[in-house]
Amino acid sequence: MHTYPYRDRPLAAVEIERLRLTLSSFRDGSGQNVLKPTGESMPGFRDYERTLAAVLGGTTTENKGVFDVEVPTADGMPFGVSCKMAAFPPAKDECSFWEMSNSAAKFRAHLLASSINWATEPTLAGPAIIDLVTRWHLAEAVMIDLAGSRYSVLAHNRAWSEFQVLCFPLDLRIAHPKRDVEWVVEGAALNGYIRDGSRRHRLWQLYPNSGGQLKYYPLLWWADWTTDRFTLETPPTVSPFKKAQEYWPHLWPK
Repeated sequence: MHTYPYRDRPLAAVEIERLRLTLSSFRDGSGQNVLKPTGESMPGFRDYERTLAAVLGGTTTENKGVFDVEVPTADGMPFGVSCKMAAFPPAKDECSFWEMSNSAAKFRAHLLASSINWATEPTLAGPAIIDLVTRWHLAEAVMIDLAGSRYSVLAHNRAWSEFQVLCFPLDLRIAHPKRDVEWVVEGAALNGYIRDGSRRHRLWQLYPNSGGQLKYYPLLWWADWTTDRFTLETPPTVSPFKKAQEYWPHLWPK
């Protein structure tokens, strides 16, 4: 019987170490993120997608679709992983965080087609937006095993000195958008709140007229699994010029 990380189980220790070391390789100057004021490079979201694809034996889609990594299986359809990267929220919030989408035009078109004004009808607008994102997922079911698919978050602290991988379900209705979420307009944002015990927690945040960012703050205990926090190794800095010389010494002009 085949078992696959994310679909069936957490990452094994050897897989976590492969992921950690591969992410560390982007600190050689090739990482997407450049820290100020040091100029130090760190892995970015594309680097994470490619790293996770390599660890899982999958491929990156390199597009704006639902899934960033697709993993073939020996026992059925491939499953997908939607990769996210974000800073740790404050510990008191007891949640994770990622930007779900910034499809402003699609959000506005959907609300318009549904004759919903988000500013005056937040209790209708919020569930309608979550329903739209869910439809995007369902549209992938022809080619992707949705039951085996997951969200994968690479979280880091503000100093980029600690990292953690968190795996969350694809289901966006753990707190049902109509029954369990209180939708309110606050300034330029449409916010959705839930109760976590005695605590009021902001689960959703949408800026319909300012970039269209839909942000999601799932509770930590909703995660399927998380890794321990880890650090990255420090490789030597290698310039693209030097890499080219090493890759093609027989072609390099003297």
